[in-house]
Amino acid sequence: METRKVQLTGGSTYTISLPKRWADEHGIEAGRELSLEPNGDASLVVRATAPRNDRRATARIGVDGYTHPNLQRTVEALYTVGFDEFTLSSSGGFSTAERRAVTAATAKLVGLEVLEETDARIVLTNMLGNDGESVRQSVLQLEYVTVWMHRNAVTAVANADADRAAQVIERDDEADRLFGLVNRQFHRALRSMQAVEQLGFDRPTLFAYYTTARQLERVADHAERTASVARRLEDPTAVGSLDDLATAAHESREVVTDAASVLLGGGSVDQAYDAFTARDRLLDDLDPLDRALHDGSAPDTYLLGLVLDSARRTAEYGGNIAEAMVQLSVQAQND
Repeated sequence: METRKVQLTGGSTYTISLPKRWADEHGIEAGRELSLEPNGDASLVVRATAPRNDRRATARIGVDGYTHPNLQRTVEALYTVGFDEFTLSSSGGFSTAERRAVTAATAKLVGLEVLEETDARIVLTNMLGNDGESVRQSVLQLEYVTVWMHRNAVTAVANADADRAAQVIERDDEADRLFGLVNRQFHRALRSMQAVEQLGFDRPTLFAYYTTARQLERVADHAERTASVARRLEDPTAVGSLDDLATAAHESREVVTDAASVLLGGGSVDQAYDAFTARDRLLDDLDPLDRALHDGSAPDTYLLGLVLDSARRTAEYGGNIAEAMVQLSVQAQND
């Protein structure tokens, strides 16, 4: 890092000199206009090329020889890192199966659509704007979907309700798509200070939204796992600790919602500390329940042990959200 002293020119203008090596590398000469981007963290970004608000990040990548799963992973990666438009090219042309693989990947990502297709290339474009409101709304919707999935998965277990379990499993893709959108915005902000400014958040707040979304997506995964267990149960009522297990799962969900309410519901940081307390108490309570299931002989005992493990993980994910809320609070108090 280099330092410069601020000079006063003409009695009213502050000036600093630019590093000569940097200026030479970017063709900076006298009279050249530079772009200055003030940021909320007291930094000032100097760019050799003036940014345009309507500039779209584009990419082009050759995918010759890619397997169908790797084609899908490439589409997901290009979307996640923040490209607004990208082109996949194949010198030998795309087969019908390869086009289906690209289309399947596109269907999993919010706002992504096929813009153009030829024999040798596929162009995809993001149709959504890049703003903070879309991040917040996505996390709010993700919380709603996750809580719905978790509540109904536990009900499906308690009643061995395969139909309800199937409904839960179907919604996991929705949770994945919502997290994917938040993940994309987060990675855009890592690549560009201008992207942070467009979102309207400071970086600690954006990270809190990302962390919350990541943990909610993991809770949704465990809700899907719990629902999958419900489809395999024979007679869960034969397990004497079923009611205690359902209560524990409910309490694990409350840890998550209480912690997330600090960011999403305007709650105070005290709710995050309360979530820590509830998490620790629940984890202690799960140990004797775990032993009871381990010692049981009913056919469904092992499967209900998987549900208990998901309840434990859910409580831990709620604790991770609470930790992010406390970190955000202490940063805000000392900025």
